Amino acid sequence: MAQEAPADADEAASGNFDTIIVTAKRIEQNVYEAPVAVTVFGPEALEQRNADNIIDIGKYVPNLTVTNFGAGNPSSQFPSIRGIGFQDHLIVIDPTVGVYVDGVYLGRQIGQNLSLSNIERLEVLRGPQGTLFGRNSIGGAINIITQQPGDEELATINLQAGTRGRLAGDVYANTRLTDTLAVSVSFGIDKRNGIGDFLNIPNPEARVGELQDISGRVALKWTPNDRLSIRLTADGNDGKNGQSPFTTTIKVPPGGCTAEDIADLFGPFALACAGGLDPVTSQSEDPFDSNSGQADLAQATNSAYGISGIIEYALADNLDLKLIGSYRHSEYEGGLDDDGAELDFLSFPEVGEAEQYSFELQLSGQSGIFDYVGGLYYFDEEGFNFQQPTTFNSFGGGLFEQTQETRSYAVFGNIGVQVTDDLRVSGGIRYTDDSKEATADLGFAPEFGGSADFSEVTWEASATYALADDLNIYGTVARGYQSGQFPARPFGGAATFFATDPVTATNYEAGIKGEPFSWLQMSLSGFYTEYNSFPAQVSTIGPDGFITVTDDAGDLRSVGVEWEGNIRYGNFSLNTSIGYIDSEFENVEEGSSIANGNRAALTPKWTIAIGPQVGFDLPGGTVTTRVDYSYRSSMEGQPNNAATAFIESRDLLGFNITYEPTDADWSISAYGKNITDERYTQAALDVGPYVLNILSNDASEFGIKFSRTFR
Repeated sequence: MAQEAPADADEAASGNFDTIIVTAKRIEQNVYEAPVAVTVFGPEALEQRNADNIIDIGKYVPNLTVTNFGAGNPSSQFPSIRGIGFQDHLIVIDPTVGVYVDGVYLGRQIGQNLSLSNIERLEVLRGPQGTLFGRNSIGGAINIITQQPGDEELATINLQAGTRGRLAGDVYANTRLTDTLAVSVSFGIDKRNGIGDFLNIPNPEARVGELQDISGRVALKWTPNDRLSIRLTADGNDGKNGQSPFTTTIKVPPGGCTAEDIADLFGPFALACAGGLDPVTSQSEDPFDSNSGQADLAQATNSAYGISGIIEYALADNLDLKLIGSYRHSEYEGGLDDDGAELDFLSFPEVGEAEQYSFELQLSGQSGIFDYVGGLYYFDEEGFNFQQPTTFNSFGGGLFEQTQETRSYAVFGNIGVQVTDDLRVSGGIRYTDDSKEATADLGFAPEFGGSADFSEVTWEASATYALADDLNIYGTVARGYQSGQFPARPFGGAATFFATDPVTATNYEAGIKGEPFSWLQMSLSGFYTEYNSFPAQVSTIGPDGFITVTDDAGDLRSVGVEWEGNIRYGNFSLNTSIGYIDSEFENVEEGSSIANGNRAALTPKWTIAIGPQVGFDLPGGTVTTRVDYSYRSSMEGQPNNAATAFIESRDLLGFNITYEPTDADWSISAYGKNITDERYTQAALDVGPYVLNILSNDASEFGIKFSRTFR
């Protein structure tokens, strides 16, 4: 549901909520009529919640968790929806939650923690979206729609300054060059000091958790007549960030190291016994400081740029053709010093690069009681990762370079029927054909590789019934799909280099959404999802370095309930969001490290957000005060539910106070994020001899924002 504040006191008193239009089903429709669980944020809602990026969004959406630690880079983001999410970033690993910007799928996770300035809205769709969004949206999709060139001549400027050395600003300008050609330009910069220091690196390039990002976008829209529009967009971002904060817990045998422990180079106590690493050297007094001595890993960089074009042509009054084409390039450099000590026992410097092309042709229209959308899709991605680990010594361990090229073709269609004034039914189907070719080079052995082809039919059937004006119930059954994947960190050699089975998901969902009362906007849904052949990832250490084992975990079953509500009375409003999920593995194969009944990783049973807001009318202006509370219950760090990777619950509190003069085009805000300075673990990996705890980069921050619009 949308979570916008009332525009003014009169609107709030009337009890009316703004109409919310979404494109969750690739057609524009009222959010109450969309048979899907979707949360929508507009610019005002994002500003009120101090939500600057996708990780911030993870604090407010039910059954959504977002972490970031890919290659030690704070710019990465790994969303998990309803128990489905991977924590890996390598080229052979596909995400389970698709991220789309203006209809273009972003294939890589590093650099995806995008700035949310100058966007029109952000939609979070929960549950498999395979019919209309396609591959790698088996858990859901995050759909971002940016501000587009339009008729209005305007410019906006936003400035921000705060504690932790926060300095940020962005500008947006829109103008019409001719009667048929409009252009918009946006540019932003965001800088914040780190959360800790590198204690053993003189003059490091960055502090732990430091952020420095630059982004920009230029869009042209040509509308020569009422039937044709052509939009071209170029965008880019560049980040130079400090390594993500983390701690390392070295495992020590309770009775001390035995001769057997010392001889076992890859046993559960290898770092402490075989490596002779004092566990104390991996721990600083402040867990957000780092004892690492690896200067080349202090800074993590990423950059990306892309171009896209959208052509829309009205073939007839109710028949539209749309073509979306895009190219995107991304690269990064980073890594982690896993041992956390000054000496180089176990480190993983890494670089990676990827480029992708995609094309989508859509035909949509309406005829009487029927509406429809269908099309063709093509996606091509190729990229590589190169890593040279150091394992137990300073002379290097097992390096690897991994490449992959992916090609995907799809054809899809969806049709809706307005059976009566109150009843609408719809159904869709998609055929996807994926092919992957991957290679691995371990340096001192011949290169090896493999190829795999996958195909799947996904489908969806749904019905929506209007109980009253602006109040609907819905039911949907949907099937999603994700292609198989080659092993990440392929130190098992050619004998183990084969792709996993594809994953399929079937989701059963029912809900009610709308405005049952003039003062309440709500959405309540219940779901049951079955994931078959789920490839759970488990980490360990071997002779050549860090190894990711893809375990055949059998099936994953998730059942849950989600509530979102917005109460509005006078100048007061209250947003609530509650998610509950029980997600467990079943039918696990013998010999797997996963057990029947294990909980899905990074899936808290309870996700809660509460946001009261009140406006005060003052002579010459208004003051709006908002407080936001976010809770995530405890969760498992790994699918094998290792006790050492258990993650405790966390509570976050923030506020925003905004003053806006009457009949003026500026506003000023005071804000606080994580005002209780909650320090928490966001992800954890037990890799055998040690446990890697990825800490949040979310310390307390207080500051001021200023916004001005020029018309």
